[in-house]
Amino acid sequence: MPSKFKERVCIGFDAQGNPVYKWVCGVTRQEIIREAARVLLQYGLIEGQQTQKPPDSPFFKTYIAEWFRLYKENKLRHTTKTGYLNLIQKYIIPYFGDMRLEDINTSVLQGFYNAHSDMAQSTVRQMGIILHQVFDLAVEDDYMKKNPANSKRIFISAKKAAKREALGEEHIVQIMAALPRLQETDRLVMALLLFTGLRRGEVLGLRWEDIDWARGMIRVERAVTFKDNRPHLGPPKSEAGNRIVPMTKELMQILKPLRHLGGFIIGGSEPISEMTFKRMWERIGKTVDLRGATPHVFRHTFITLAASSGVDIKTLQGIAGHSDVRMTMERYAHVRIEKVKEAGAQIEAVFEAL
Repeated sequence: MPSKFKERVCIGFDAQGNPVYKWVCGVTRQEIIREAARVLLQYGLIEGQQTQKPPDSPFFKTYIAEWFRLYKENKLRHTTKTGYLNLIQKYIIPYFGDMRLEDINTSVLQGFYNAHSDMAQSTVRQMGIILHQVFDLAVEDDYMKKNPANSKRIFISAKKAAKREALGEEHIVQIMAALPRLQETDRLVMALLLFTGLRRGEVLGLRWEDIDWARGMIRVERAVTFKDNRPHLGPPKSEAGNRIVPMTKELMQILKPLRHLGGFIIGGSEPISEMTFKRMWERIGKTVDLRGATPHVFRHTFITLAASSGVDIKTLQGIAGHSDVRMTMERYAHVRIEKVKEAGAQIEAVFEAL
């Protein structure tokens, strides 16, 4: 067996100025020279043309599709899954799809955020959450050295969503006065939205047996989502969505004559389709002046009125079905502040009367 030659090659110096060596081996002097040249070329100590190494990382579009299939498809609720897919297919893949993972760095990611600065900030942040998770896995799989989303240089410059305004008292009175003029099913939808603060999907998921007539309460146990126009029954938006909400006198008067019915309050034997609801909403708008209000505006209105009436924050959180009390406080704190101001004025009047 031929003996091997072994030589040291200086590849630089450490912080103290001491030379740093790398050993090379070969069975001939020519092989030693070739190995030494390769090491020097590798560390940029001599000029030369390296053979370009084919990229090891997959294309982004292939990787994110596999990420979604393995880690998200069977984990997410239908509505969340649909939202993820829409963002991935409509915005994320068109931008990153044909890039290799190893070519995506902080600057590329910032370019993506800049290109979508005209979108709502909440939407861009949602895409950022998706990208962060994908890049984390790519780092774990050794396709990326680091997650570019972790850089402190990254910023999201997108427009903030318009502030959702509750309906004014005058508008609410007008809508209540118009309820008798609506078709029966349309009236039920409007009454449930206006007097309960339920989300649209929760209203469409209500069954007649969910009503506790003796206590004047409604149990919220399910919600309807849509896929390709078809309704799908599932749990409410969060665990906190399983709750009990009070039934107002006005709502009781509308529902009670129909208590003999069974099945879903809206739809009967099965929930209505998305297109059926859209047509219903258009039909309601021809009788009631909605002024552009969406079903969610009625939820916001109900919770705002409850907050202004003095309902304590924890009870309000339960009625709203918010999973975090901070969400309730952030959205409706301004109402409580107004009540404090009113209380201050009342106290002041008492002192002035002395």
